[in-house]
Amino acid sequence: MQWFKHDTSANMDAKLQEVLLDYGLEGYGLYWYCIELIAGKIGKDNITFALEHDARIIARNTGSSAQKVEEMMRQFVSLGLFEHSGEKVTCLKLARRLDQSMTSNPSMRALIASIKNHDDIQKNHDAIMTESSERLTESCKNRLDKNRLDKNNKHLVESKPRRAKFKYSPDDLASAEYMFSTLTAKQPEMKKPNLESWAAEIRKMRQIDKLDPSQISDVWNWARNDNFWASNILSVKKFREKYQQLLAKMRQPKSTSYQTTNERNAARMAEIRDPQIAGNW
Repeated sequence: MQWFKHDTSANMDAKLQEVLLDYGLEGYGLYWYCIELIAGKIGKDNITFALEHDARIIARNTGSSAQKVEEMMRQFVSLGLFEHSGEKVTCLKLARRLDQSMTSNPSMRALIASIKNHDDIQKNHDAIMTESSERLTESCKNRLDKNRLDKNNKHLVESKPRRAKFKYSPDDLASAEYMFSTLTAKQPEMKKPNLESWAAEIRKMRQIDKLDPSQISDVWNWARNDNFWASNILSVKKFREKYQQLLAKMRQPKSTSYQTTNERNAARMAEIRDPQIAGNW
């Protein structure tokens, strides 16, 4: 069926007013969406006035949840807007809204005429509505009870093993613990870091940077004894960032200018202490 009659005052219907009060435009829109689905399937080979989509499909298409759709459909049935029989939701009242002007197809016109004169639609309507309402209410109640039970017993379900946040070997962790001990030797008040993250950085230095563990240890120990770097390298992450710079510094020969200055000062002190040399001053 291409279209059906929709009164402009439909929103003032007492039953739809209750839908608006309980669910707002979400419920009102769902009602007419379902009516469109039912009417769209009516044809000479289908006069069941049944809603073929289930709650999950309707929820997906309307942006709602299956549980919310079921709750609203239960309300529609309880108000008499829809009926529920077996596994089907129907809207037999839609039959009374059909009109021959809705279609030019002769077969459909004849079908509408026969439906309008069919007493069974109204005769069985009340019985169907009562029975289907009770079944839908019980079905929804059972589902809600099951969801509530599942939620309450959620803590009893065996959880999957938690995936490790950091990847490292036992040797990496041992190295991290050693590095931290060298820091606390001079700074006992230092707060303990996440040694697993330190171990993960050491693993990266081995596997990604292709560094030898013994060399990593040598450069770390050198930095601990350098006046400048000892106070600036306080984590393995920082150590990894500065590693090449530290290695280059470590490999530099000692400053000759520093040695020359010391030697010069020592020689001058020796001259001062030598009486023969001092006499020449």
